[in-house]
Amino acid sequence: MSESESGVRRAIPPVFQRNDFVSLGVLVLIGSGAIAMASSSYTQGLIGQWSILAVAGLGFYLAFGVGGQFTFAQAAFVGIGAYTSANLTQDHGAPFLFAVAAAVVVSAAVAALLFLLIQRCSAFYFAIATLAFAFLAVVVFRQWTGFAGPGGERNDLPAIAVLGDALRGRSLAIFMVAVAVIALALALLVERSPINRMATALRELPVAAPTFGIDVNRIRLTMFVAGSAFGGAAGALMVHRTGVVSSELFDIPLAIDLFLVLLFGGIGSAWGPILGAAFVVWAPEQLRFVGRDQELVFGILLILIMIFIPDGLIGIGARLRRLLGQRSTGSNSEVPA
Repeated sequence: MSESESGVRRAIPPVFQRNDFVSLGVLVLIGSGAIAMASSSYTQGLIGQWSILAVAGLGFYLAFGVGGQFTFAQAAFVGIGAYTSANLTQDHGAPFLFAVAAAVVVSAAVAALLFLLIQRCSAFYFAIATLAFAFLAVVVFRQWTGFAGPGGERNDLPAIAVLGDALRGRSLAIFMVAVAVIALALALLVERSPINRMATALRELPVAAPTFGIDVNRIRLTMFVAGSAFGGAAGALMVHRTGVVSSELFDIPLAIDLFLVLLFGGIGSAWGPILGAAFVVWAPEQLRFVGRDQELVFGILLILIMIFIPDGLIGIGARLRRLLGQRSTGSNSEVPA
């Protein structure tokens, strides 16, 4: 490779140097292998749980990792999507796919309205406002009987169905993995879009970004709404996979789980929620042998990850790539500037 070609390659932004869609193929292969080995309904259920956490976590990544707005409301938008879909399918007989689309639209619309109300808040007060919204949403779920059901509970919800056929067992697991792959592909497209570069400039240079012609509120609004829409889709999948919905499902524990998904996986890439969701689902299963001390061990594990792997599981791969790159260039006598 000539010096000019090498310089051009180095000038390409790192996000465009990655071949993410080859990695998507690898994810499909891994998911296919997991489904093939999942012989029991319990294991297939874990795959479905991973998919839901991954989709909701990707939404949190868009709002926080890309948009730079920390929000406690992601669990509330999962609930909005869940109740919207449950209401349409159970009370109005709507098809599943139509109900999911409606859940996405309603979640996005509520997110846009919420953002317009609190957009002038600083980062800290923005997070507190979304926390208040999350508490309020749970109260509404419990009290709005006509929408959420008595006490915020609905049972015997229609199962996930495609073209009129209810999906169960392995076919349901395949569908859930496919949804997670599609959600990841959409997030990767956002990473490669101009809006991500503008959002990066906004995070790194918050004072100077408006002078470059970057519409700060538009970037934050777009990412907040997109992330909430992902949450609404995850909520619709959640309730139709299990057939039940309750307001307790969308309280603080789910918000913490989504935060752990992003923390464990890594906030610097859309692949972070994919790995983080797998860890949050897999780790408790592996810690069952400790019995009642499971939460204690999980907490210690969380502290160790925060200390030794602050950039999450995705950071391990980045460190290995840097290490291999240093070794490959270390043997050269000339080091490029």
